[in-house]
Amino acid sequence: MKKIPKKTILDGDILVYHTAFWAEANDPDHFPVKLDSLIEQWTPDGVSKIDIALSCTRKDNFRRQQWALYKANREDSYVPEYLQDVRDWIQENYKCKLLPSLEADDILGIYASKGTHIAVTIDKDLKGTNGWHYNPNKDKNIRYITNKEAYKFFCQQWMMGDSTDGIPGLWRIGPKKALAMLGEWEKKDWETNIMELYTRKKYRVRKNCGLSDTEVAIAMARCVKILTNKEYNLRSKEIKLWCPKVGS
Repeated sequence: MKKIPKKTILDGDILVYHTAFWAEANDPDHFPVKLDSLIEQWTPDGVSKIDIALSCTRKDNFRRQQWALYKANREDSYVPEYLQDVRDWIQENYKCKLLPSLEADDILGIYASKGTHIAVTIDKDLKGTNGWHYNPNKDKNIRYITNKEAYKFFCQQWMMGDSTDGIPGLWRIGPKKALAMLGEWEKKDWETNIMELYTRKKYRVRKNCGLSDTEVAIAMARCVKILTNKEYNLRSKEIKLWCPKVGS
């Protein structure tokens, strides 16, 4: 079993939003106490260092260059009044990690897959990255996600898309059908088969943003794929965009 890291990295976006809504409904003057309490609850036992990941702005997210409608459905969503106050406070009082063009999910994925941190979030999307993970709402203990498990989850998400993020995926493919299809195929052919499905009229994405079927398929994968340390260079801040292993 791989060694458990002594560092943890928390999903700051969720912490900030949760605290901002609490402040609006309760007492804005006491949100630091609430936030400190949440961070304590989220921190796994035995951790000696806490980092907090925060997202870039939505318009700067690299996925917008891949799929113009990425999270466009959230543009008119309600924003709690004290959101920026909470975000400013957490940056002033904790060690936060922000990386150009990346979401908090990507930052968690990079450090978890690197093996240096335990990634903590309640977001299911992180199941698509290998490494140590902890969901404070579901897990009694931290758990390790293998490369094989992460890859299978990614392929399932690639087929399904994610309506909450404006990622359509294959037409009428849900979690059960996606898993059933993966079970019918040889693992080495998963990407080839999924790429081919995106060209079929039965499953084709209706609103294609002016992209070809193949371009849509690649855009969907890049939108659901949480970055790992193999896809991001922390020194140069360069992203290695995902490409299909077709015909391998």
